[in-house]
Amino acid sequence: PVQCPTRTWVVGWKKIKRALPVAVHGLSRAARGQRLAESRASVRHSRDRVEKYTMGRGEDGAETTSSRHVPLPATRWDGGPAGVDSHRLSVAPMLDCTDSHFRRLCRLLSKRTHLWSEMVNQDAVLYAHKTRPALLSHGTEEHPVTCQLGGASPSRLALASEIVVDEYGYDEVNLNCGCPSAKVVNKPDADKRFGAALMKDAELVGECLRRMKEAVDVPVTLKHRLGVRSGSGGLHDARGYDKESDTDGYHFVSNFVDTVHELSGVEHFIAHARCAVLGGLSTTGNRMIPPLRHEEVHQLALDFPKLGFSLNGGVETVDDALSHLRRGTVRGVMLGRAVYKNPAVLATVDRLIYGDCDGDRKERMAGEHEQLTVAAWPTDGWRVDDRWRERRSYFSLHDDGAADAAACVTRERVLRRFAGYGDAVLRQRVGELEKHPKALGEARGLCKALGGMSYGVRAGNRFKRDLEFGLQGWTKRLLAGEDAGGLSFSGLITSCVAGLGEQGVEDMRKDMENVLESEQRRRSLARGRKGGEDGNDGDDETLDAETCAAEY
Repeated sequence: PVQCPTRTWVVGWKKIKRALPVAVHGLSRAARGQRLAESRASVRHSRDRVEKYTMGRGEDGAETTSSRHVPLPATRWDGGPAGVDSHRLSVAPMLDCTDSHFRRLCRLLSKRTHLWSEMVNQDAVLYAHKTRPALLSHGTEEHPVTCQLGGASPSRLALASEIVVDEYGYDEVNLNCGCPSAKVVNKPDADKRFGAALMKDAELVGECLRRMKEAVDVPVTLKHRLGVRSGSGGLHDARGYDKESDTDGYHFVSNFVDTVHELSGVEHFIAHARCAVLGGLSTTGNRMIPPLRHEEVHQLALDFPKLGFSLNGGVETVDDALSHLRRGTVRGVMLGRAVYKNPAVLATVDRLIYGDCDGDRKERMAGEHEQLTVAAWPTDGWRVDDRWRERRSYFSLHDDGAADAAACVTRERVLRRFAGYGDAVLRQRVGELEKHPKALGEARGLCKALGGMSYGVRAGNRFKRDLEFGLQGWTKRLLAGEDAGGLSFSGLITSCVAGLGEQGVEDMRKDMENVLESEQRRRSLARGRKGGEDGNDGDDETLDAETCAAEY
């Protein structure tokens, strides 16, 4: 019998394994193979029943936050027109990732999540914003959105902040003191070093922020690490943690926060819960190797009750974010690479994090299968805001009176709606496409933003592969003299979705709040590995892996 603990089917499979040599003895090879296949099918059926029973539950069968949501308590930062503080959950700034295309994609999944731009250098804002307006351009539907600046000159940062707010209309300006890239922290000119290297000079950081606050009338914030250290000690030193270090430890970061707040008056700090290793580690290594120190961020919030702290680093799921927010200490939580890898994680944010009521979700999902053309969103289209430079909106997500103002429910809906936006973008870039048929810069940017929508979908790798093959086909057509106006981004997306096959399309049409079957398998394997560490012989997870490999 299959009952609550998922361990039941593991034990049952062990008994079947021990009985198999006796059961198949004397049978022909074909009959033996059929008997083994029947046994595996029986175990898979039992496991699926367990998965169905324990969906959204822990190992002991208790409900988790996904199945029974407890609303988050109100905080002192809530209020204003939006009601709930938008900083409860943010998508972290990621270079070459969180551009305007990706931010608009995120907005199709969540109307409330706080979005961030990529880090923009202070000099790029001052000298290139007129010749390259796409550097800072965004749409009204992206709000609330923060522009992150990088630099170390108080005067230039003040001018850049003024441009960002007065000419482009960003809701908030942030100073980066956490980037560990060698390109920014190892510059020969000390005046041009910024990122995590600035944490060594809290007085300079305070002066930069003070000048930025004086230049604009929107909130100014700081994103930083919990400390900095030299990478000369190698990998072992990066993995360690010296509480007595002069530049890495709780006493260092608490003094840093105290000094910066006293000099600048900044009240919101976004802390990446790791130290930054300057030299010796790549940016990827700095996101993975230094140990996480979430408790220090919570302690900062307790020691500085008048300030707000958002936690960044090591948060992979919405449930992880909820566990931090329910402690009532931090103002918000940031998700970074997890969102870029799988944007669908944002589908539950409005309901779980912001408490939005979504009672018509089933009705909207039913209608999505019937309306899968661009005509399903009649109010989408370019709208120019004359008050701001390069403020061009496309999605009508903030128009409460429009029928298509709600966030999308299925992955296919997101892709179809974003495809209409892609067509509108490419129509304005016809000359660029014909001039650079091999680069296809804007088209590749659109495809890059969409790449994560196939995460977890059966045969999902085909989606990215077909996107690349489709772009290569565009290049051949343009080189052959075809007009770029004949290229259809919607047609490309439609063909890529169809290329997933029947099972892949079925996954694309499922509610994004539901866990896909492949993700259920992955979680089952993870539990099997954990069970093996607790004393199981590990054979069960090997058979599971073989089953998954055969099915997917």
